[in-house]
Amino acid sequence: MTSASQYESDAADFDQLVATAIVADTSDVDQAELVALLEALLLVTPEPAEIRDLAEAAAMPAVAIEQALTTMSKAVGRGWVVVRHESTVHLASAPRFAPAVRRFLRLDRQAKLSGASLETLALIAYRQPVTRAELEALRGVDCSGVLATLHARGLIEIGGRLPTVGNPNQYMTSVEFLRQFGLTSLNDLPGLEEFRTQVSSEAQPGLTAAQLLASPADPVPSSPS
Repeated sequence: MTSASQYESDAADFDQLVATAIVADTSDVDQAELVALLEALLLVTPEPAEIRDLAEAAAMPAVAIEQALTTMSKAVGRGWVVVRHESTVHLASAPRFAPAVRRFLRLDRQAKLSGASLETLALIAYRQPVTRAELEALRGVDCSGVLATLHARGLIEIGGRLPTVGNPNQYMTSVEFLRQFGLTSLNDLPGLEEFRTQVSSEAQPGLTAAQLLASPADPVPSSPS
């Protein structure tokens, strides 16, 4: 009769065997071909794709997909960028081509956000996930209207609920936020040291995160569906 400890040991051995097999599989992957396949898959999806869905479509382990995406992100001289948002990935036109892309698509530039909207968006970007109450405590004013505007523009999304009284919504920036501000991921947001350096170099001691976001790259249209 098999004991519980023996069963757990066998399960652990099986997990290790699977992990070893996955690593072995990725060593035989034609990286260039996998990158080309991911480009094809991302070009035809109208929405950001989950890593697991890409792995399933490519019949490859997720680790191989991540390696290929890293290779794609490092590519230079391409007309697109890889945009990462949580567990999803998307292709967008390179920010440097945004003006030409907008002319080609005959897109009118969107109305600029108000100062209040930019300030709230900056707070969400740097402090996410964050609740309405936390934002209002930081800004000292009601944020319901601003949050509605940002949500309607697709710049923020509800990431979950805070496990406390009332279970308030927690707000996060969206993939559209990354595209609008020419970012490939949240890691592209300036760090605090870089931010302080910019403030010092521009001799604008009153510069805020909202002002930093007030002059983004032209919105980056997503890949065509």
